[in-house]
Amino acid sequence: MRLTGLSTIAAAALLVVSCTGDPEGGAPDPPGEGAGSAKEAVDQLVGFLNIPDFQAASNLAYPGQAALASLAEGATFGEVASALDDGDRGVAANFWSGFAQGTGSFLTGAVTTTEAGVETQQGVEFHRVTVVPPTGEGRVMLTRESGGHRIDLFASFGGGLAARMIAPVERLLSTQTEDSRIILAALRDLVPSLIMAAVQDDLSPEASQDLTRLIELITRPG
Repeated sequence: MRLTGLSTIAAAALLVVSCTGDPEGGAPDPPGEGAGSAKEAVDQLVGFLNIPDFQAASNLAYPGQAALASLAEGATFGEVASALDDGDRGVAANFWSGFAQGTGSFLTGAVTTTEAGVETQQGVEFHRVTVVPPTGEGRVMLTRESGGHRIDLFASFGGGLAARMIAPVERLLSTQTEDSRIILAALRDLVPSLIMAAVQDDLSPEASQDLTRLIELITRPG
């Protein structure tokens, strides 16, 4: 899947990443219910983007991934770690807002969605959904289950995010702080998603190389 121009997405996420922490020290903000199936997750997302209702759409992002995606546009390690600890629904809402204004136009209007099977990477199940817009080529989105089906942002859009993730991850590897340890642990959980992104048939050679490099960095022994 050749998805580029995702800087708008991550930049929008930065608008609230510093606001997702809980200054009162309370419990993390949990995501709402996911969808009943992979197709329902994509169908619901299409509906919310068409309204638009980005807060409702935030439930359909796999937890923690929008916070990690904000690294691509310069979120500080402290901001990302706070969003990971306290819940990143606000960041996810802005992710979808930026997505709708950028590369996500293929999810607006009367689209057709079809479940296209299940694939497993490193023991993690990914559900494929083919999305065909009224005009243009069909694309694949992938979901995972976490309290229902949710869109795996990195499996679905990793080809457009990987290049801008490399430099922040390199800095993380040379930073010995609690924030960096929290983020690196979360990034390691992304490896199955990044592998899934890397095996998509229509991925560009450049995006494939970026994903390979990012995986190598994340899995480097500490």
